[in-house]
Amino acid sequence: MQLDINSPKINKDDLLNAVLNKLKLQFGSVEVGFFVGTKYKGGKDVTTVARDNDQGTKRIPQREFMLPASIKSSNKIINTTVNNIANGMDESQALSKAGIMLKNAIQREITNLKEPPNAESTIFKKGSSNPLIDTGLMRSKVEWKLRPPKQ
Repeated sequence: MQLDINSPKINKDDLLNAVLNKLKLQFGSVEVGFFVGTKYKGGKDVTTVARDNDQGTKRIPQREFMLPASIKSSNKIINTTVNNIANGMDESQALSKAGIMLKNAIQREITNLKEPPNAESTIFKKGSSNPLIDTGLMRSKVEWKLRPPKQ
């Protein structure tokens, strides 16, 4: 077998970025997270509660769950999406599946997060030691949506 040393080398990351950019330009993108509209019984928006927990406030310690979920699942989601398209799946369907996968990853992160723990008074009040789950509303309101390409 003869090896052609003059052929250009393809950087895997560059190829992946090109595919992702083409998808975004032609078919749009997927947004996953919390969207304004759902409120707790006291009137506080779920989006605000999610942000406060993820980023922390003066009274709430940071319990980052969005970025860790994305990092942990990104390779699998990207590979699955590219493979789905390569195997003939409609691009919008592939992006939808990616949205569902990331939604599930974020919900898993909310469920599994244990640090920093709740204060003893909080555990007593809500009857659970899971820092990010009280009523379960925030976890259930992780959503995804397709965004059309910018014209």
